[in-house]
Amino acid sequence: MKQPLNPIDEVFLSQGRDPGPILGQFIRFRGNPPSLDVLHKHLADRLPDLSRLTHRPVTDQGRMFRTPSPDFDLRDHLAERELPAGTSLDEALTAVVRHPLPRDGPPWSLELVHGYETGEYAVCYRVHHALEDGLGAVHVVATLFGDGPQTVSARKGEQPIGPFPSCERGGPLFPAGASELLRGTLSVSTLLARGLLPVRPWPRAPRPDAAQLATCSVSATRQELGTLGRKFGGTVNDAFLMALRGALADWSTEGKARDIRSVFQASPVPVRMPLSTRDVGEGEAVGNHLATAVVTLPAREATSALAFGQLVENTHRMRSNGLRPASRVLVRLLPSAVTRWTVRRLLNPRAAPLYASSYTLPNSLSLHGDPVVDVVPLGVLLPGNALSVTLLSCGSRVRVSFLYDRRVPGAERLAVLWRGALDELLLL
Repeated sequence: MKQPLNPIDEVFLSQGRDPGPILGQFIRFRGNPPSLDVLHKHLADRLPDLSRLTHRPVTDQGRMFRTPSPDFDLRDHLAERELPAGTSLDEALTAVVRHPLPRDGPPWSLELVHGYETGEYAVCYRVHHALEDGLGAVHVVATLFGDGPQTVSARKGEQPIGPFPSCERGGPLFPAGASELLRGTLSVSTLLARGLLPVRPWPRAPRPDAAQLATCSVSATRQELGTLGRKFGGTVNDAFLMALRGALADWSTEGKARDIRSVFQASPVPVRMPLSTRDVGEGEAVGNHLATAVVTLPAREATSALAFGQLVENTHRMRSNGLRPASRVLVRLLPSAVTRWTVRRLLNPRAAPLYASSYTLPNSLSLHGDPVVDVVPLGVLLPGNALSVTLLSCGSRVRVSFLYDRRVPGAERLAVLWRGALDELLLL
């Protein structure tokens, strides 16, 4: 049975596969690595709850659909990578983000990674953004490595055969009042105008080959970010963005003429962020159900306390301006061609030089009794951007990772700089 891709899915699919907009999670387990056969059996047992993994995108008469892959074989999507002992976490992450997704069939992969550290291994799930947004990927990982296949799907069972749960088909069309929808429509119009005619056009970065991708990451605790955010009336996400502001400021001061770092010396810096448009009970809906917003990091001349206050005001306005419900309504009512055109303009890299996202995974993940040590997010590098940064919370642990083009000077230090900026903020 075919199901049409929504217009946002189609935009991401048009961006290609290699490297393409690919997101994922590098899930680190404590224990000895299982064999690939054992992992295959575990996944096969969970696959009936995740029929989405057996579907591929196709084009038919100018429209794009999801449809069952006739030759689906789970082994085509599994791989094993043994790394030399002593391989750093960032080196392991870089190795997996350079690995292409299967060229035929459903565009996702799951890789067993081991050897880099004694008593630890990782399972890395990666999927093309055309088929999943961040919350969709969370549902997949929670189903594959949660307490059991019923744990996630029992709340609102996903059909193994037949239509997928879909935000287009289910849930209220108008989830907000008229005034909120009007504010949201005006917000979309403002973002579209910024996408078409940026106040300060940012340079478009060349698209890297897969071999030029690299990742760096750093850890923190949710308590650190939560305490810092509350101190200034904000959230964990606000603390994350404030530390990003400090990291970019420190990194950009090292830039020289014709060095992309010098571009970030301009302030304030706009950052593009996704906002989920899913309603309650739609956590496992397939595809992309999100809006895009731009948060401006305060000017570097402002004191940290003043900047934090400005940022909290900015993000609060973003959450309360009706952008989520209005975007949901517009995607469902506007012709697909109009929505595709709008989304492409909203993602204009000339309007914002990097992409930042944050989400949460359940903390009860395990694999055959082996507990999770840590989960590292693998972000999305949008065309025209040289950087992306992602925060992932899992229980008390927080991990921040940067995906970047290795031709960008000094980008490998961004994670360390983010941690340093957070430490400075914690002393305020």
